[in-house]
Amino acid sequence: MSICKGCGAQIKWIRTIGGKKMPVDPEAVFVTAREGSERFVTDEGAVISGRLARLGEIGGRTPLAYVPYWKTCPNAADFRQKRK
Repeated sequence: MSICKGCGAQIKWIRTIGGKKMPVDPEAVFVTAREGSERFVTDEGAVISGRLARLGEIGGRTPLAYVPYWKTCPNAADFRQKRK
């Protein structure tokens, strides 16, 4: 685990299929990939779209994934690069 330089919280790093390292929340969540447009990343580095699964939707085929840390970090704006 690493520590976020912006807020001091623990973060996990996952290497995406494209080879880039992505900071994520340390706890995995269940994702309903059939609906929703939020982005999540799996342990294998695949980026998937969906939404957080509700309690009744969690089953054998509900994937576990991680929330990209820039969605939950209170200081995420400090790290965004300005577009030219």
